[in-house]
Amino acid sequence: MGTAALFDTNSILLGTAISGLCLSLTVFAFWLSNRGSAFMITWACGVIVLVSHALALYFYTRTGLPALGILANALLLVGSICIYASARQFESGRKPLATVLPLSVPYLLLMPPVFALGYDGVVLIAANGLVGLLFILMAAAYLRRRAEAPLSIGALSVLYAAVGLSFTLCGVVLLAEGTWTIGYPPDNWAERLNVVVATIATTGIGALTLSLDQTRLADRHHVEALTDPMTGLMNRRALLAAHDVPFNARKAVVLFDLDHFKQVNDRHGHAVGDGVIRRFAEVARQNGRAGDYLVRLGGEEFVMVLDAVTPEQVRKVAERVVVGFAKAEMTNDAGEVFFCTVSAGIAFGDANRPSLDDVLARADRALYQAKRNGRNRIETGEWRLVS
Repeated sequence: MGTAALFDTNSILLGTAISGLCLSLTVFAFWLSNRGSAFMITWACGVIVLVSHALALYFYTRTGLPALGILANALLLVGSICIYASARQFESGRKPLATVLPLSVPYLLLMPPVFALGYDGVVLIAANGLVGLLFILMAAAYLRRRAEAPLSIGALSVLYAAVGLSFTLCGVVLLAEGTWTIGYPPDNWAERLNVVVATIATTGIGALTLSLDQTRLADRHHVEALTDPMTGLMNRRALLAAHDVPFNARKAVVLFDLDHFKQVNDRHGHAVGDGVIRRFAEVARQNGRAGDYLVRLGGEEFVMVLDAVTPEQVRKVAERVVVGFAKAEMTNDAGEVFFCTVSAGIAFGDANRPSLDDVLARADRALYQAKRNGRNRIETGEWRLVS
């Protein structure tokens, strides 16, 4: 059995096209079922363009029509740019068209005429070099986000880099041969290696991309489960998960409760009341310290956890929040301006290292005292000093 029989490039091209088409359809189906990451759609579109490239190249090898060669070359570059755009989208959220248009338009304006003039070798060298560079840049883009899923992203980067190197090698071989005019698809050891690497990598990249999207989806659901949807703050579940540890005397909580909030809802409506809650969350974020943990417990009640603080420092933070909120202007649906206030109770841990529930109970008693003493004020609950 001869080498040609052992290595049928056309059959491998068709197999790659079918595999790529199935992968892109699978990605579309996954995205439609769970509305996953937007980069998946860009990636699937790029794969479909590369599938079209494989089909155009298949017919070019059988017919030798220059128009098919021009089409195959253009589709290769545009498909690679789309997949590169998906990598940029994954890395930084960059809009795909902002990547695709500046890279593809100049090439499409310049290279097809050069190919049509008979310098297809020049175009193939340029295309292989550019595509190789794009795939290597894809690998780098994913690596910069490897903390999200080290194993999946690491493997994905290796596959993208391998494809990029195989395309670069094709360009280097053609450049070394110095053939500027070929007239048919090149067939050398580098091209055959490229077909094999691209075929193997297609399946691996598709599977890892799906896995990465599922990891992101699971992470998003986890974050949503710990987040208050109205304010974007952490919720009670997140508080219990993050601070289920004993509280020492340098750790404190401040419990906030909006004053007369029921009257706000009754007088101005629940939509305005929701706006008041969001405004307080904004004021508390602005006046807290960078490392403070702010949570909406529910309704109009919030808690701030402060670590490595003194009573004076906690008092100053709470005062900034209370005073800042009292000065914040609210507007109802009629355009009328009104103001709201908030009361706060402070509680510390101690030498006995009480639990979060115990410290919250102390803060709640202090808050109740603040309400009894006239509201719009801060009270500190009892605590024991370290002996």
